[in-house]
Amino acid sequence: MTGETTEAEGRFSLVVGGPFHALLHRLGLTGADLLPSRRAALVLALLAWLPVAVLVVSQSLLGAGYSGWGFFTDGMAYTRYLLAIFVMVMTERYADGRLKILVHHFREAQILTPEALPEFRRALAVADDRSSSARAELVILVIVLIWSGLTTQIVVDLSGASWEGRMMAGEAVLSWAGLTASLVSTPLFLFLALRWIWRLLVWSALLYRLSRLPLQLTPLHPDLAAGLGFLAIFPSIFSGFLFALSAVVASAMVRDIGLEQHSAQLVWFAVATWMVLSVGLIVGPLLVFVRPLYATRETALIEYGRLASQHHLAFQRKWLGQAIHGEEFLGSGDSSSVGDMNAIVEAVRQMRLVPLDLPALLPLLVAAGVPMLAVVATQIPVGDMIKWLMSRLL
Repeated sequence: MTGETTEAEGRFSLVVGGPFHALLHRLGLTGADLLPSRRAALVLALLAWLPVAVLVVSQSLLGAGYSGWGFFTDGMAYTRYLLAIFVMVMTERYADGRLKILVHHFREAQILTPEALPEFRRALAVADDRSSSARAELVILVIVLIWSGLTTQIVVDLSGASWEGRMMAGEAVLSWAGLTASLVSTPLFLFLALRWIWRLLVWSALLYRLSRLPLQLTPLHPDLAAGLGFLAIFPSIFSGFLFALSAVVASAMVRDIGLEQHSAQLVWFAVATWMVLSVGLIVGPLLVFVRPLYATRETALIEYGRLASQHHLAFQRKWLGQAIHGEEFLGSGDSSSVGDMNAIVEAVRQMRLVPLDLPALLPLLVAAGVPMLAVVATQIPVGDMIKWLMSRLL
């Protein structure tokens, strides 16, 4: 049984598998471990950005009435096609390794009962199949192609003229670069982003199934999460994806602020809303463990509370029901047992209902917040910001 479980863990991967991964492997863009290489990240980023840049230059020089030089000052073009794509592919190797560590620890820490191991293997197999589903990738591809075509037309319609195209006779006419971006670059970015979201959904479903299995939770575990504290490393797995997404959102905000004046209150509210929603999206799956942790804590409070009451009553009868000298009490170990029992009950009371702590949130806050500094810079001059930071550090 243990061998079968170990084999299921070895096959489990949210990164390896699926038509897109097979294409990367066929093109020699994966390593010996079948995970995307650094070269894959670089090739895909350049595939999204470089052809568009070449076509912008070509049509600007050859096409009458077209000037697409704004492409090279468009922050969204850099963040979507270069930065985001590169980061999303580069972090796949890190994510795969960390997810396997979490899955392996579930069994090694004996959190699962022996009876739950067959269901554990089935849950891993289902998650592995879903993450590499050809049908899921086909649906994602259809969505991104439709969305890319619609949004490109809307951008040209709103701006009247941009490197993506211009309005002619009331209709949006895409440039060479705009057409390439709508058919290749933007779909590639959206495909990778939705693929990461699909992985998050698959991982969330797996956590839900595991949370409903018979778990051997220990309320006195020092991680204050009944032994599930190791799950706090899960959010950092998606920090790279969150950084890429936040960079794109920040560049869109900066561009919008440049085109239209917004109040400072609205800008700060938008930044705060994005921070809350994006971090909540990543840590949300851990909420599935609230029910088992609450039940464990409640049961432990009752049982250890009853034990503490019995212990303290016996202590009271022994030491207060007879005449004794202080020296006798000091020489007894009963006083330390009272403190130990109180510490046990207090440890149960401090048990968290979500296996998450501040250090686990820090990578997410950094990933979501660093790109937003560009938005903050539109409201606070960079010089003033640096002076304020230096005044706090020195």
